[in-house]
Amino acid sequence: MKKLLAIAVAAAITAPMAAMADTTAYGKAHVSIAKTENISGVSVNSHSSRIGLKGSNALDNGLTATHKFELGYNITDKVKDGGLTDRDAWVGLKGGFGEVRFGRHTTPYSIVDDATTFVTRNDHALHTFQRANNVMAYINKFGSVGVAAAYVPAGEAEGGNKSDGVFDGMVNYSAGPLYAGLGYTKLTDVDAGTKVALAYKGANYGVGVNFEKKPGSGDKVTTLGGKYSFGKAYIAGQFGKNKDTDVKQKNVEIGYSLGKGTKAYYEWEDLADVSSNRLGLVHNF
Repeated sequence: MKKLLAIAVAAAITAPMAAMADTTAYGKAHVSIAKTENISGVSVNSHSSRIGLKGSNALDNGLTATHKFELGYNITDKVKDGGLTDRDAWVGLKGGFGEVRFGRHTTPYSIVDDATTFVTRNDHALHTFQRANNVMAYINKFGSVGVAAAYVPAGEAEGGNKSDGVFDGMVNYSAGPLYAGLGYTKLTDVDAGTKVALAYKGANYGVGVNFEKKPGSGDKVTTLGGKYSFGKAYIAGQFGKNKDTDVKQKNVEIGYSLGKGTKAYYEWEDLADVSSNRLGLVHNF
């Protein structure tokens, strides 16, 4: 009887796991302790920490259903105090035509410059970042060339005009150590933005530059970054300037890998002439 009970319990446990065989649970915990100029004491912060599910299921006729459901989790606050935030959540269909996605999605314009970011805590202080609701997105790759486009019928992109639709797209080239990308976003009939990103990554180093004409304001922003690794340690830097407002951002970071998916780092930042020193811990799972 006990043996039959054990088998029944095991079956009850493994059945849901089998049903989720094509779904992966994942997450990221990123916290830091910071001392900021002109602010007394230290602060404990969570930076884009998240939990999520992602995966795919094979369908008929060579099609694949794809999905992603992700929530931001501020692990230093209570959930009722804003600990949970909306991130990407979408369902898609992939085949020989590429992939289409529907839901809440980070815009292609926002990710075209990811390859030029080398510091851990990228808060998009100078460059534009958008995550939009009600997105219809298309993604494909032709050899070394990738394309992505998104359209929001109701104009729900952050910073957009809700009475207008939003078009957003990018094209990039990635082959060996070289990366180049071009992004475009049109928030309203008169406000548009463009990004150009270039990066070169060797075996233990990388450099990149990003130019943007910001949507809405038309401000011109330039960011230059780089990283050099030696063993488990690395040093990285990111330097940016808004030419029109003269706001500058400087980050210098030293980090060390503690094992698979986990690292510790020290960062010095100067943003708009306010400096901070920060110790951080990142754990990917």
